Amino acid sequence: MHSFRNQFLITIFVVILLSFHQETSFAQQDLGIPVKEAICWGVHAGPGKTGEKNTIYLSFGQYKAPLFLLAVNSETGEMRQFNGPLSSEMGSWGFTVDHENRIYLGSYYNAHLLRFDPKTEHWDDLGRPGGETESFICALTTAPDGKIWGGTFPSAKLFSYDPKTGKSENFGRVDPEQFYCYPTAGEDGMIYCAIQFEKMDIVVFDPKQKTKVSLIPSEGRKPGRVSLVKGKDGKIYAGISPSNQWFRIEEGERLVEISKSNIPFPQKGLPDGRQFSLVNNRILRIQNPLTKEEKEIPLQYEASGSYIFVVGLGPDSRIYGSSMLPLRLFVYDPENGLLTNLGRAAFSDGEIYSLGTLDGKLYLCSYPGARLSIYDPKKPLRFGKQEDDNPRDLGPLGGEQDRPRAMIAGPHGKIYIGSYPDYGLLGGAISVYDPKKVEKRVYRHIVMNQSIVSLAYIEKLDLIAAGSSVRGGAGTRAIEKEAKLILWDPKEEKKIFEIIPVPEAKTILSLAASIDGKLYGITNNEKVFVFDSEKKEMKKVFDLEFKEPREISLQLGPDGKLYGLSKEAIFFIDPKNDQLSLVAKSPVPIDSGMAMLGRKIYYGSGANLYEFEIPLDPSTKPTE
Repeated sequence: MHSFRNQFLITIFVVILLSFHQETSFAQQDLGIPVKEAICWGVHAGPGKTGEKNTIYLSFGQYKAPLFLLAVNSETGEMRQFNGPLSSEMGSWGFTVDHENRIYLGSYYNAHLLRFDPKTEHWDDLGRPGGETESFICALTTAPDGKIWGGTFPSAKLFSYDPKTGKSENFGRVDPEQFYCYPTAGEDGMIYCAIQFEKMDIVVFDPKQKTKVSLIPSEGRKPGRVSLVKGKDGKIYAGISPSNQWFRIEEGERLVEISKSNIPFPQKGLPDGRQFSLVNNRILRIQNPLTKEEKEIPLQYEASGSYIFVVGLGPDSRIYGSSMLPLRLFVYDPENGLLTNLGRAAFSDGEIYSLGTLDGKLYLCSYPGARLSIYDPKKPLRFGKQEDDNPRDLGPLGGEQDRPRAMIAGPHGKIYIGSYPDYGLLGGAISVYDPKKVEKRVYRHIVMNQSIVSLAYIEKLDLIAAGSSVRGGAGTRAIEKEAKLILWDPKEEKKIFEIIPVPEAKTILSLAASIDGKLYGITNNEKVFVFDSEKKEMKKVFDLEFKEPREISLQLGPDGKLYGLSKEAIFFIDPKNDQLSLVAKSPVPIDSGMAMLGRKIYYGSGANLYEFEIPLDPSTKPTE
């Protein structure tokens, strides 16, 4: 009996040991959260607990956690964090105060109207006054009668909320086609709505008559931005870009051009005249214009991890990536396992969209504004735009480009970037940066009315392959039907060939070339295509078999196979026979990628960085 019991215990111990070994030797490893910061969407003077307007509120958004207000006492520097009531509402683009000194925020991603009372320090969720179709509340404004007004995305709706009765009213679309509505309440009782971005307009809504009037004639409605400001005189002024013209709205029905210098802009800052600003998303600076006194208050708050937007290989064989909102450059060192937040790397606040290495430097291109930066891992960190700063901002690409989705670094000693255009515009580009000449060249509409979103270098032919998307800048609707593949000559810097590789595909998410020069692409409708670059003809199209393939996530591995990522899996394509095989199911959703270092693949899942080691024989039974 004693012997049997010992044998039983030994068996259990072996099973436990084997289970532990299987877990610890599992090929996919969570390397941690590289960036734990929130993004500040606005800094506002507002009422404190006593009602006096002596508090500075910073409205923060974060990933998969509630938005929050950071309230800073302008005299003492004391700060308190007030987390919003809903985990689904991660940030706010609207801020206004009612006649009872309560603060209102308009949230994303479910367009809730939230209210915070500084006296009671209590939050109220006032629901979704714009309706269940809306994702963002773009802006909030308080009318003279005390009502709160808001505009929404994606249906450009206008709504009101009455704090006296607790009732809201949805007035529906202010524009039949556009996506964004930014309202400003006038002293005359009218609600002035800036309509953005593809066909900008100013719509005046009369709450009593329930009527609306468009102030920009149809022939003048072009891509751009409208900024509405209520002056000290109570009148509404409109700034129009890119023309940089300013207008005064007269009697709610006509625009009168005016010099910006003649506009009585409202006083900003605290009631006593002190001004405040946010420095690098981390320091609140308060200045007294009269005494020239200045103080800086380092912000302290608790935040969730920031979403990982892109991951790539650096020139020093380390793994680099970018967080999203705020944009931070991070690095993982496989030699010592250290994961480090390197801080700011661009004047853009969104995220690094693409990166690549050339001559020992890491090149980064960021949204918004498609700004290019250069980082030298051998030099000390000090972000700026001066010659010895590191990372150093090299300025925007230009050509009205905004989201630089793909990058190739190397051919002919240059950087090549594929991008989406600015808000309201169609026509992406291939841009070239020449480090030796310090020149940027932008080739827009290289695929007419489409954006360039994936790139691959075919070394055998010295050609660049580019994949397009029918999508344009934010706030637009596609007018083309199918994504295209082009071949581009980097010597002549011109397109030499164009084809539709997969009927009905809207976006070519990833491109990669095999050792022998065959080109492989993955599309948004979960197809794989094989293209003979030399003969310039399609060889085959087949199903990917994995759901939601990731952007810029197909690369040539050390064994000559092409490795790729989908939301649920890591897979490879063998160029010898075009066989598609599962390598491993991911234990977590794969959101972004990808970097390869030897036999290791790195990707982002939410805010966490993951590492996967390719088995020596990836065609064996896949890892579950």
